[in-house]
Amino acid sequence: MALVGYLESVDPRFVRGWAYDTEMPAAHLEVVVRIGEEFCASSHADVARNDLLQAGIGDGSHGFSIDLAESDLSAADAAQLRVHVISGAESMELFRLADKSDVVEDLVSEPSQPVSDEHQYPVFILGPARSGTSVMTLGLLDSARYVGMGEGHLMPLAHLLSSTVENYYRRDGVTAGTLLGRVPAEAFQRFLRRAFVQLARSLFQTVYWLDKTPSVEMVQAAPIMRELWPNAKFVFMKRRVIENVISRRRKFSADLTREHFLDWAAVMSAWLQVRDSLAGSAIEIEHRQLVLDPDGTIASIAAFLEMPAESAERLRRFVNDQQPERTDTNFGATYQLSDLGLDELEEQQMITACGPLMAAYGYSFDRAYYST
Repeated sequence: MALVGYLESVDPRFVRGWAYDTEMPAAHLEVVVRIGEEFCASSHADVARNDLLQAGIGDGSHGFSIDLAESDLSAADAAQLRVHVISGAESMELFRLADKSDVVEDLVSEPSQPVSDEHQYPVFILGPARSGTSVMTLGLLDSARYVGMGEGHLMPLAHLLSSTVENYYRRDGVTAGTLLGRVPAEAFQRFLRRAFVQLARSLFQTVYWLDKTPSVEMVQAAPIMRELWPNAKFVFMKRRVIENVISRRRKFSADLTREHFLDWAAVMSAWLQVRDSLAGSAIEIEHRQLVLDPDGTIASIAAFLEMPAESAERLRRFVNDQQPERTDTNFGATYQLSDLGLDELEEQQMITACGPLMAAYGYSFDRAYYST
């Protein structure tokens, strides 16, 4: 189905939102409001909105605001409103958008709900903590192209729950005549996929949204994210372990150095395992390159994400104003292994854990940063 849109606000006087047919971008869809099965009001999605234009929703003139004052509705009536959009023979009910502070109380999975969504264009910001994930996320949010929050930490559940189901069925086996035998693993997997597709539709008011979760679990979840949203794109922020650990020490001084470099190694290793499966949907951004050449690096990111020129310029200005490296007064400096001040055992542990990955990414342990 090519219809997309959201019901943004509902009260006894007005119904507001937007609706769009991706296959007929010039069309202004009919919007029908019902209370239960009874007709209440109708209009068309033809209101021009700058936020829709910035988000790439056609020419932006696909909002609607329907006056319900003459219907004399109660608050109870408003709570039962259902809104459908119609384009030719196609019809779709609009989901009510949750406020950022709202808690999603329930997830309902119906067989008619999709297990993937080709009409969403999410961006997943991946990488070890303190590798530029925050500045990239905040810059994309400031660009007015994407919606989301500064921190995610929700989407890895899709992978963790899916893996739990798979492992449970593999461990116990499926025996005929048991209750487990009546519910195949595939049924649970479809339930989970429908739930996350619906969750994204409920949380984000446009088809362009982002998630930033700098953890190994999120990197491992990248393949299932691409299954759920085939048009998803992934920005992997990477940084050499020496500078990464120095930055982490400043930001998270209570944590042990060993915890810092082991987490770096876990995330960087996980990325090597999944990146080939993401084919042309992923880009790697070197933190140092973002520091030394922010304009060129942002231009590459904007082209990869196919951002409108105005949004790309807002992103460029934000990154230049904020600067990726904020914990080091010596802007753009490189260090060497001995600068970490590790004892002999810690240094050997770090070399053992991170050495192969440093080589795989072309990094050195000296001030040259790169091995060649």
